Amino acid sequence: MKRGKDNKFYGSSPFLAISVVFSFFMINCFYPAGISAETVRKASAAGYFYPKDQSVLIEMIDRLMKNAETIPLDDKILGIVSPHAGYIYSGQVAAHSYKQIKDKNYDTIIILGPSHHVYFKGASIGSWDLYETPLGNVRVNQEISKKLLRYRKIFHFVEKAHVKEHSIETQIPFLQRSLKNFDIVPIVTGALSINDCEEISDILSKIVSGKNVLFIASSDMSHYPSYENANKVDRYILSLIENYNPLTLFNEANDFLTKEIPNLVTVMCGISAVITVMMTIKKCGGNRIKTLSYANSGDISLQGYHKRDRVVGYGAVAFYK
Repeated sequence: MKRGKDNKFYGSSPFLAISVVFSFFMINCFYPAGISAETVRKASAAGYFYPKDQSVLIEMIDRLMKNAETIPLDDKILGIVSPHAGYIYSGQVAAHSYKQIKDKNYDTIIILGPSHHVYFKGASIGSWDLYETPLGNVRVNQEISKKLLRYRKIFHFVEKAHVKEHSIETQIPFLQRSLKNFDIVPIVTGALSINDCEEISDILSKIVSGKNVLFIASSDMSHYPSYENANKVDRYILSLIENYNPLTLFNEANDFLTKEIPNLVTVMCGISAVITVMMTIKKCGGNRIKTLSYANSGDISLQGYHKRDRVVGYGAVAFYK
């Protein structure tokens, strides 16, 4: 090796050669030609909506699932409604939905949940390669996601709508403890009209035709009425869902907000997701709906106390044929 006048090495260097070879080896072993590192949507609800510790989370979900009732349903379940509050509040209700699909076979789970942090119109597809939870990573179905994103008038990728959104994330650990081999399509819904819901359902039913999929509508129910009023409102809304008339559900849900029920701000935060799933499943051959479980936060005892002046409702529903 020689030194130039500027006191820098030039010519061949054994160390440099080794470094180049090692870098080439690492790049080609872990990222073959034409393939970049996979993108991961990091867990944001862990430690807040559900336990961050893997063993604690497994114990909690398994206990909730064990305490949930298996309800005999005819034929195949095509979709469910599941709440998305903190597991200590809504987990037992959610477990009733997941108990019905445990160990069944689905290739892809399409999850629709409302946006709580960002306002936008249409629906946003979570276009990461993987979604992270304390139980591991779940792969996003890029084939279906890319097909949906071709319909640019209604589908987009709004990154900020996903990074802190719990409505999708809270469903995934339950899926990981219920099913074995599956991928997901995470869809955060923005502001949707009834016509938007219909358009999305047309597209979804067309794209998943012939595929083995499960739809999940992630939604809590009434927000902040009294315990007694929540029971009345939520059970009526659940009866409308069971009647399988999305338009009536949409109209009645809006009408409830004009009835001056104290502190009621919404009857279903994910109503657009629920209606879209109802429409889609109907187009996929689903013809039956059953309420599996209902409770609200006033049913939960925390340190021996039930807070019942302002509550949030939770419902579990199955769509099948």
